Amino acid sequence: MDIKRKSQAITFTNNVVVEKDDSSLLAQKMIVLYDDKKKDGSESSIRRIDATDNVKIFSEEFVASGDYGFYEPAKSIFVLEKNVIVNNGTSIASGDKFVYDTQTKRGNFVGKKNETSIAGNGGDKRVIIVIGNDPNDPKDSKKSKK
Repeated sequence: MDIKRKSQAITFTNNVVVEKDDSSLLAQKMIVLYDDKKKDGSESSIRRIDATDNVKIFSEEFVASGDYGFYEPAKSIFVLEKNVIVNNGTSIASGDKFVYDTQTKRGNFVGKKNETSIAGNGGDKRVIIVIGNDPNDPKDSKKSKK
């Protein structure tokens, strides 16, 4: 662990784990960026946690990995970037960026803007895959029909 008070950063190395509710962010190196105690006496707070080297996110819904990731507590999001692979147990997706909201327990997997266009998406060349429970999904309504 390396603490740098002037830059308000703490670096952790070797098998670092950050947990938020039922989700975990794992990596070989994490840098915690924080705001020191304010003049009004309020406590220190974490602004962001940057993760590199074998970055993984584990949740009840999926397992994901990538080259780089970060967690922003104020927005309640985990983000993975570069060589991202997401596995929800039945499907596997890959791309450049995955954003997971710990409040809604939903993840959005977004491809590059200049990738090949998919028919029916209005010419928009981005690819988006949503992983997580969709309350509007008709297959979820089968659970209540017993």
